[in-house]
Amino acid sequence: MNIDFETYLIPIITVGCMCVGFVMKKWLPTDDKWIPTVLLVLGAASGAILFGFQYEGIVKGMLSGLASVGLHQVFYQFAKNKIVPLDIEGMEYIEDGEVDE
Repeated sequence: MNIDFETYLIPIITVGCMCVGFVMKKWLPTDDKWIPTVLLVLGAASGAILFGFQYEGIVKGMLSGLASVGLHQVFYQFAKNKIVPLDIEGMEYIEDGEVDE
């Protein structure tokens, strides 16, 4: 099964949803748990507008809206240094293959 992400993700919807999500998080008094749901609906509506009210357009919009949430988390975790490269220098290897710190 070959999955081509360019077929399913629409960059303009992803960027637009990222902007809306950022505004919701910073300036609107909403709970953070609602942001993915709002971006899913916004992405579906944007896909329906761009491609007409067809199943494929709505699904592409939904996936693009949810991808914006994932991209935001990747950028956020990277900026906060929570994604750290593996430090092998401080580790000792024992005979059975387990790693001892």
